[in-house]
Amino acid sequence: MERNRSFPEDGSMEKVFRSSKNEIKKGTSVLGGNRNSIRTLHKKIRADMKKEDVNEKSRHICELLLKSEWYRNCSVIYGYYPLRNEVDCLPFLIQALRDGKRVALPRTDSFTASMEFYEITSLEQVKEGNFHVMEPIVECPKIQPQNGMCSVMLVPGVVFDIHGNRYGYGKGYYDRYLARFFGLVKTIALAYENQVEQKLDVLDTDILMDYIYTESGIYQDRI
Repeated sequence: MERNRSFPEDGSMEKVFRSSKNEIKKGTSVLGGNRNSIRTLHKKIRADMKKEDVNEKSRHICELLLKSEWYRNCSVIYGYYPLRNEVDCLPFLIQALRDGKRVALPRTDSFTASMEFYEITSLEQVKEGNFHVMEPIVECPKIQPQNGMCSVMLVPGVVFDIHGNRYGYGKGYYDRYLARFFGLVKTIALAYENQVEQKLDVLDTDILMDYIYTESGIYQDRI
């Protein structure tokens, strides 16, 4: 696949890597092994990252997000609270709140294996919840993607491929949520370059990401 390494004239330093859905074929991941072994490998790669690298790469990703055209146009951002060296999107969410965007974070229910998003006005409106993730407090109102509302969701994950495929943590929270609101929210995965592979074997229930933002640029499959 050809990669477009040119930079836009606005100086935003966004590199767009285009791929075609027609090129995606079922098969074995280029990494070999099953999904769980691939997750284990990439969890270790991320866990071994130095904190200064996490901070620096996350800063670059946040800068790309803020310079994106969709950011200027969107009204609601569904974010996440980072855990275990995930890309730190908190500086971006703080700026989004300052810019008057509506921001929501997820809260999971392990009994029903479901996830919902709740609007926050400050990152102080969180407490530790399931899986040790910081979640919105009970006073925060639930919010859902709707027709006519320009919404973007930042999606964490363990490993991705250049076509926008994603392996999460194996619980299916994001895939089930996005299936409920398919087409109503643009999905933007946040990852480090060391989390992006050429090809992952996927299931029919795996939701494709619209974009993957890394510290080096943007992988874009569908617009």
